[in-house]
Amino acid sequence: MRATNSSSGTDTGTSTSTSTSTRAKGVGVAALAVLAVTGTVLGLGLNGTAQTGTTPGSSTTTGAGTPAADGQAVIAEAAGFVQPDTYAFKTVDDTADPTFNQLLGINSQGVIAGYFGSGAAGHPNQGYTVHGNASSFAKEDFPGSVQTQVTGLNDRGVTVGFFSHANTANQVNDNEGWYALDGRFHQVVFPASSTASPPVEQLLGVNDSDIAVGFYNDAAGNSHGFRYDINRHTFHTVAVSGATSTTAAAIDARGDVAGFYTGANGNQSGFLLTASGKLTPLNFPGATMTQALGANDKGEVVGLYQTGSGDTAQTHGFTWTAKQAYLTVDDPSGAGGTTVNGVNDAGTLVGFYVDAQGNTDGMLATPQKTTTTRHLSLNPMPQGSVTLGTDRSGMLAAHVSAFGFTPGSQHAAEVVVPGRAKPVATLAPLTADAAGRIEQTVTTAGAVTRLPSGSRFQILLGTGSDALSAQPIAQSRTLPQRPSGDDPMPLQGVDVKSDTRLNGSATLVFDSATHRLTVTVDASGLTPGAHAAHIHLGSCASQGGVQYMLTDLRADSRGDVVHQTQTIDDVAAMPAPGTAYLNVHLGDMNSILANGRPTPAFRPLLCGNI
Repeated sequence: MRATNSSSGTDTGTSTSTSTSTRAKGVGVAALAVLAVTGTVLGLGLNGTAQTGTTPGSSTTTGAGTPAADGQAVIAEAAGFVQPDTYAFKTVDDTADPTFNQLLGINSQGVIAGYFGSGAAGHPNQGYTVHGNASSFAKEDFPGSVQTQVTGLNDRGVTVGFFSHANTANQVNDNEGWYALDGRFHQVVFPASSTASPPVEQLLGVNDSDIAVGFYNDAAGNSHGFRYDINRHTFHTVAVSGATSTTAAAIDARGDVAGFYTGANGNQSGFLLTASGKLTPLNFPGATMTQALGANDKGEVVGLYQTGSGDTAQTHGFTWTAKQAYLTVDDPSGAGGTTVNGVNDAGTLVGFYVDAQGNTDGMLATPQKTTTTRHLSLNPMPQGSVTLGTDRSGMLAAHVSAFGFTPGSQHAAEVVVPGRAKPVATLAPLTADAAGRIEQTVTTAGAVTRLPSGSRFQILLGTGSDALSAQPIAQSRTLPQRPSGDDPMPLQGVDVKSDTRLNGSATLVFDSATHRLTVTVDASGLTPGAHAAHIHLGSCASQGGVQYMLTDLRADSRGDVVHQTQTIDDVAAMPAPGTAYLNVHLGDMNSILANGRPTPAFRPLLCGNI
């Protein structure tokens, strides 16, 4: 936003606190009480020539503005937007008046529109914008006005608001709409046949296509919403069918308008009206009144709702999306209520709250990341290498350097030719240590001078003669016929009961607000049926004890685990990198242990470090 003759101020609200918001379940339709008076006036001292932007004629189509050219991209973006559960709150007050500040809009660059001064006699509204991480205030007042509020701004530097020529004791003052473009102020007057006296007209929001929204009051005091095209100087009405009063408060890039209306029964509801004319009433569940005051391009609407009435009435801020419904936002320093008035595309909120001393303070609420996500590759186990050669006596020697075995397990090792019934050579058994690692050299019982073509080295599940022990669990690629002893060959974990290569992935999402860990697993190449899975301490290369138990994963008839999700409650934190791993076992939970010791079914099939 452009400002001249700007005066700087200091942010007196340096306190920052983090608070968890409360999500309201479901979309209730609640009766709403009549809203209190509309806001006060904001201002920055700008040099500019006031020009009247009155247009003699007016379109009367009902609806919001024209969708932006990139509307489809915006819609796709909005579908993936997630409301945060927590915010860091910061009080933002101009030192010119620390007793009354309201922040009303914020753009993508973090520039804030607002004002100070309650509007009482001798305490006029004075507009400003706030820059520099909410630390530098610049005055913005309509030229020749007594009071000004800056109510909204876009990313192109256009500001909108309203001003007054008076500051009377009874606060019955004229309200005149305005916008500022390239440092020049322009008055906006809706061509109505019946207007209030004194006139009441306000511009409250503007999108990046320079389409502003606002309202005017008729002679009976009822509000009528409108949309104003700053570049074309044309008006369109924004109306809710059956409403006695409508206020258009915000407009997004698609031309969807947020605001509030009073029904025939006197109850007040918020609304979101799409550019195509679809109306979504917004009624916070259990509230007696709801107002929508701001919107961003991600489909998020913000505002206030009220519970109770009269002396028991309480005001709370809220955010809403079609996907996640309502979320209460209360500044932790607010003793007398919170209002959320604006939101940008990053989900940063602005508004105000009443503190314990009765002062109205500007509120800046920055979303805090409450979820941590880790994406894991689940690799076939075991992994490592084998180096084959011959010793001085002509014996075939194999040095195995590998991990991912059942801790303490023993394994037969052999050289085979696929398709032959008997092994070409049998080597001494291999033994895994307590962390599931093997670093060992074993030899054949007799001399081997040349290997048959197509030979491979393989490790079996056990050393016994039963079918389970005889299953290969790791194989090498084709070996040279005369192993040199200096050419390590990779070892790859296999599951011979599946026709597909072992492979998988997992996504872990930790929510610090709920202390819940969500685990989603996809895998292929497994034996059909149930497979135990755990999060262990340590790593795939150095196994440790179980940290979190998961329910068994179930592979289908093709050996696939397809996007199976489960949650773990009461988790203190996401495991630090390098401290834990996810293991998928050969057998199910009932078969991997016997008398507290691992069985052959404990064999790790897939593993991923967290």
